[in-house]
Amino acid sequence: MWAVVWDEDLRGKDIEFRTRRWAELLESANSCQLCRLLCMDIPEEWKETLSTDDTFFVKLGFRRHTLHGLVLQIEAHMGSRTYFVCATEDNVSARHIATREVVTPTDIDTCISYAFKCVEGCSNHDKCPRSAPATLPTRVLDCSDPSQPRLIISDSSMREYYVALSYVWGEDQPYRTTVENIDSYTILIDQSFIPKTIRDGIMVTHKLGLRYLWVDSFCIMQDSDDDKAQEIAKIRTYFSHAFITIIAASAERVSEGFLHERPKWNRAPILLPFRCPDGPIGTVRLYKDEVPPYEAIEERAWCLEERVLSPRCLLFCSHAVQYECPTERKNINGSPLLLEILSTQLPVTTFDSDPETLDRSWHGLLLDYTGRKLTKPKDKLDAFGGIAEFFHGLWPDSRYVAGMWTHQFPEALLWISKGETRTVYLAPSWSWAAVDGAIYSSTFIKDFDAPAITVLCSVKRCEATLKRKSNPYGEVTSGLLVLEACFMQAIWEPDPRNLWPLLYRVKEDGESYSVQDHLGYYFADTTEFWETRHEVSLVALLESNNSVYGLVLIPVQDQEVDGEKVYRRIGMFTLTPALKWSSNTSNRTIHIV
Repeated sequence: MWAVVWDEDLRGKDIEFRTRRWAELLESANSCQLCRLLCMDIPEEWKETLSTDDTFFVKLGFRRHTLHGLVLQIEAHMGSRTYFVCATEDNVSARHIATREVVTPTDIDTCISYAFKCVEGCSNHDKCPRSAPATLPTRVLDCSDPSQPRLIISDSSMREYYVALSYVWGEDQPYRTTVENIDSYTILIDQSFIPKTIRDGIMVTHKLGLRYLWVDSFCIMQDSDDDKAQEIAKIRTYFSHAFITIIAASAERVSEGFLHERPKWNRAPILLPFRCPDGPIGTVRLYKDEVPPYEAIEERAWCLEERVLSPRCLLFCSHAVQYECPTERKNINGSPLLLEILSTQLPVTTFDSDPETLDRSWHGLLLDYTGRKLTKPKDKLDAFGGIAEFFHGLWPDSRYVAGMWTHQFPEALLWISKGETRTVYLAPSWSWAAVDGAIYSSTFIKDFDAPAITVLCSVKRCEATLKRKSNPYGEVTSGLLVLEACFMQAIWEPDPRNLWPLLYRVKEDGESYSVQDHLGYYFADTTEFWETRHEVSLVALLESNNSVYGLVLIPVQDQEVDGEKVYRRIGMFTLTPALKWSSNTSNRTIHIV
């Protein structure tokens, strides 16, 4: 049933045929790989409606694909499906099929061999930094003998190549380094004390021919607040100076490890005979075109800056081992299969230095970061500090205050929360870091209304108190924003028919509200809503072609600054058309904490 006639350009002619009856096709799927393929292509909901005598018209043929080489396209009345065509090195079809299967984490020696080739290729990339020995972190693990690892206390004179490990804790690590055990760990760390993910990291470091590995749980004294504060401020440097970072992308907890088969992603290929242009019949392997699996590490906030700050990364994913540098992300053997080529990265300053590109890069990283999880919400600013420090090098004339760049005001103040509650104080209410959850940045205004944006306010003062002066990009304990802006009172009205609550003009007690009194929509920072009408204050920041955007505020009880009432942000609003803003407004100084 399977035959391909090739022309001189290695393009297969389409094959058209009608299948056997559905009942026969199902039975043949047990022994015929093509029948199995056709059965797999039929959606489950369609299978329920098929009768035993139904047949299908099918057309299949090979196509050239820019990224994936040769693909097999199958068209039937249920739609079109594409399969990637691969060959193993030891099969005769490999002479004509260039695509190979991905390399899995189980074959560590093959992984390391390809990794060396990737690093060598990286040295020829214009965008990639050159590798060089760096000052060792305060402490590193000695991996020269993986069966007898120990902790090394470094000094500033020690400049070596070293590896960093990025991974998900996912659970407690009872044998992490503490004030009590650090001395004994400099002699030997019992292997039974080391979780599987870290043991795998030690093994990969050793296989790479490198001696030193930095991993947080063993290289930071976990019961010392002072040591943690000092070392957390250095983490960004540790990753940016590492020769390569091992990313245990697939491990959901530290005890899981990453150098083993992942059954849920062990997708068996479809094997089909393949007639080569020069006569012999070999075998090709078909893989369905599908999105790569979502990895555990993509959910963790700390892991974002660990990846993007690293000059080179070796990612051990559920389905493959990949390599990433500022120039590219690829499967280490070059296979195009199951490759997510769009990943959040830092801008490369030599190539991406225009202001709009830098702004979009910042907001893209912020969107990625705020959608991730933190075990300790108070780490909100700390875990993004390395990225902030990087951008400060690009924006030296701007100030970074509680997660916000002052040169992006007032537009940057118009972020929208996805509806997470504020559980503890994280930052001033006007900062995205105040919300324990994901946000949308204000770039949506530029996307739609860039030519017609008018600023309606001025920033008179913006400041925050750092918890530790040694970490200017980290946790804050308070903050103040002072605006000179148009101010207006409004009524917040819950409406079960609308996704966003409505805002109305303030009217006298007892007066009813109508559509004519509607001002605009309110995007809440939290999931805490009042059940009845509530008076709020609106502060206008920007005007677009047809809308006014601003902040929704409420007063803070029993708090004043310079004798003035103090407010806190509870959300953002939009008014359309803008003329609704023109009446009942006044200019004043507003203090927001």
